[in-house]
Amino acid sequence: MSEVREIVTRAVLAKGRKTFKICEGIALDNPPYSVLGCWVINHEFEATQNGKQVDIAGNFEINIWYAYDNNTKTEIARAKTAYQGCIKVRDIVCDATTDHTDVIVRILQQPTCTNACIKDNVIEVEVVFDALAEIIGETKMMVNVYSCNDNFDTIDNLENEINEDFIREN
Repeated sequence: MSEVREIVTRAVLAKGRKTFKICEGIALDNPPYSVLGCWVINHEFEATQNGKQVDIAGNFEINIWYAYDNNTKTEIARAKTAYQGCIKVRDIVCDATTDHTDVIVRILQQPTCTNACIKDNVIEVEVVFDALAEIIGETKMMVNVYSCNDNFDTIDNLENEINEDFIREN
């Protein structure tokens, strides 16, 4: 015979994913001749829930290794870039029991430079990263509980069944 019970638990109420594409122009001290490398470091961000979306604001540092003076000298340019965006979330559970929720955002792919080109003594950099947002809160769920009519005497007798001399036997 089974009965139904109601359990209150914390669960993912809504979830969303977004690919961010950020373009930034970086002015240089010397007129660039070619881009030798570009990398992104020190990514930081904060996220807050705003209705049916999660607002994310952050920043990262772009480092560009470039050549100038007809490819005879090199230098590294650094620029800190700030961004803001939102991730739309889709409801997974519709009946939350409280308004208190937590927001968790994970970066699935760290910011990476996908393109860097020279335009009018400015290097235009394209940075891409993926983020996953989850809204977690309390919800109720119904579970079936089956009664167990087993007799647990076998557990009590388990100690008597253990052979302590099993190592000495041949």
